[in-house]
Amino acid sequence: MRIVDLSHVITSDMPVWPGTSPPEFSEICTIARDGFAEQSISISSHTGTHIDAPAHIIDGGASIDTLDIGRFFGKALLVDLYSQPGGSIPVEALRPFAPLIEQSDFLLLHTGWSRFWGQGGYDRDYPVLSAGAASWIAGFSLKGVGIDAPSFDLSGSDDYPVHRCLLAEGILLIENLTNLDRLNEDLFFLSVLPLGIVGAEASPVRAVALLEPFA
Repeated sequence: MRIVDLSHVITSDMPVWPGTSPPEFSEICTIARDGFAEQSISISSHTGTHIDAPAHIIDGGASIDTLDIGRFFGKALLVDLYSQPGGSIPVEALRPFAPLIEQSDFLLLHTGWSRFWGQGGYDRDYPVLSAGAASWIAGFSLKGVGIDAPSFDLSGSDDYPVHRCLLAEGILLIENLTNLDRLNEDLFFLSVLPLGIVGAEASPVRAVALLEPFA
């Protein structure tokens, strides 16, 4: 299998959502002093490439640790929306893919926004699903939807309509994906395993695509 890493590396100077503390790393033990290395890591549950569970927005919604492990694996479809540099993604851009979405567990939206990772404007004016597109996607039996942008809702939103629409249907949200340009629109296998943290409304993930062997 060809394996494609769809995750950003976690560093102390990585982009984070405005107001969120960046990751912090500190040494606990060193090889020179203790014979082995160990470090303490402090990060937000929404750091980097991460997955949102219903508990993130929905009162009483399922947390990461209560979901069956099978919810984080499955067949995925990539939809190329690179020609939509910002603003709202209309349902018309997605309708042609309905037959393939029916066969999929995950839908990944390739907007190309990850090319701005580390730049000042990454957390502003990124593409998001329109209300109609979110409602349309919510009608499928998907495990999750992913995007190569920092959020499914606009940075100025205070009611998070896309999050609310999809999470209310139990559709997990994967944000800050990268390397989607290394995939094609054929179905492939996706793994988005979170950390098993009790009560977690979200968790960083190592998102990985497994593609068919080379010919």
